[in-house]
Amino acid sequence: MLSISQITIYVEDQQRAADFWTGKMGFEITRDMPYGEDRWLEVQAPDGGPRLVLHKADPKGPALGKDLPGYVMFEAGDIVQTHRELAARGVEFTQEPTRQPWGWSAVFKDEEGHLFHLGQR
Repeated sequence: MLSISQITIYVEDQQRAADFWTGKMGFEITRDMPYGEDRWLEVQAPDGGPRLVLHKADPKGPALGKDLPGYVMFEAGDIVQTHRELAARGVEFTQEPTRQPWGWSAVFKDEEGHLFHLGQR
């Protein structure tokens, strides 16, 4: 059986990204170690699931895609309550919770400008 173990998010500032994911989203740092001139930095939701690798983007590489939400969706048992809690912590939502044919969806932004989905079935 296969499962997803980690998802890489390219960031301009690893510490700013770590502060967002731990301070505002409530994730925990699971690995933080030297990696070349940067860090290998992983965070994970308290209840487990795939780890997010906050990888330092190459400034000479392609621009980070920030115009559309990526296909990373976080799932909440109660999206309205989760939205309320995250917004109170300073998480910026670009789309409030909205009923979709498959369930509920909202879109939030991290400190690096990446957009993510928050869903509820």
